[in-house]
Amino acid sequence: MNIQPGEIQYWTFPKISLQAPYANPAFDLPLNLSATSNATCLESELIQLAKKQNTTANTRNVWLSISVCDQPTSTTTGTAGLPPPLGVYLSRSADNQQPDVGSHEQIIAVEGGFGFANLSSVGDAIWIGVRAPLAPDGFEGVYSYELAASIDALYTTYFDGVNDTQITAWDTDSNSSILSTRDITNSLANTTNFFRWMERDPPFKVYVHDQADLSFRGLSRSICGLKNHAMVTKSVNSMVKIGGQPKQLFYVDGLNRTTSYLAIMTLEPGSRNSTAGGGGAVWKATSFTTKSDNNCQIVYQLPFCTDVAYAVPSNPDRKPNVTDLGLLYDRWANDAYQNFSKSLQQIPCETTDSARYSLARNCQDCDNAYKAWLCAVTIPRCEDFSTSPNDRRHLLPRNIKQKFIN
Repeated sequence: MNIQPGEIQYWTFPKISLQAPYANPAFDLPLNLSATSNATCLESELIQLAKKQNTTANTRNVWLSISVCDQPTSTTTGTAGLPPPLGVYLSRSADNQQPDVGSHEQIIAVEGGFGFANLSSVGDAIWIGVRAPLAPDGFEGVYSYELAASIDALYTTYFDGVNDTQITAWDTDSNSSILSTRDITNSLANTTNFFRWMERDPPFKVYVHDQADLSFRGLSRSICGLKNHAMVTKSVNSMVKIGGQPKQLFYVDGLNRTTSYLAIMTLEPGSRNSTAGGGGAVWKATSFTTKSDNNCQIVYQLPFCTDVAYAVPSNPDRKPNVTDLGLLYDRWANDAYQNFSKSLQQIPCETTDSARYSLARNCQDCDNAYKAWLCAVTIPRCEDFSTSPNDRRHLLPRNIKQKFIN
């Protein structure tokens, strides 16, 4: 809905809508419903989107949300700051059916292009006023927004807690980045829930934008704002099992070197987007900076070294195809593994406890540990040549064609 600066628009959530039946959750996700709300996995937050609140027979809770899709833009490169946010005013009294700046019972604060309210024990209609402030000098254009009301849950959700950054930038090269969600589920590897997550299409999306563009911060919590204005909206997404638990991996290409970006993860509106939570979810942004030199390239999803997803030493002029570069490293590691595998086969792994080499660990543990070490030393991480030693204390230099230091 477009709204001109200085204009106000009025909306009503009628009393009859309070008696509507509850809707089903909008997202067809394989949630492990035994997960707890304080769990560290991403799945625990998704469960909160599917929960309903208990209310009395005569009243209902009502969730209101507003997402700003567009806002006035600067007409000059020298204009500082952001246009002021929309004002959203509420009234639950029939005596005030046009709430505004000076006459309202509650305000919905809009920050980053998103605002919400949870009204409890609602037994009558709700009146809403949306006012677009006058655009300051140096800005032009209109606002647009999506306003939603529900008796089930927030139509759109934003997670902004201290621990709500559910996406991490693992590494970058000069023009791309590899990012990942946290563990999606805590389910064990042999459970149905685990396999359902690994076998489904990736449900999340990542938006990337230049951190220097301050105007974008006015829309960074809004799904429709991200769709309309984020610089990078496409990435290669895949479900992976790195570190033993399902994660979704994002490979973002087409970035500029030595540039700081914001990465924002979303759960996109579902196909049943008129139901509870159907407007999607946005998580707190994370930041990363691309490398400045052209001596590294990101490799990931290798057939043997499956946990590798980071930048490795390269010469893009000699090996411009990232897939071929990854396979070159991976084949080297796999070839070196073959002798160890043959040696391990000489160990009596499947035998009685009294004949086993160890009761604490088995042959598979040994194989996993060796493979992790081998992949780490044959596929080294890469940093800019120009990086200060103080900024790479976690890395050790390694000379070319020299024996491993370990």
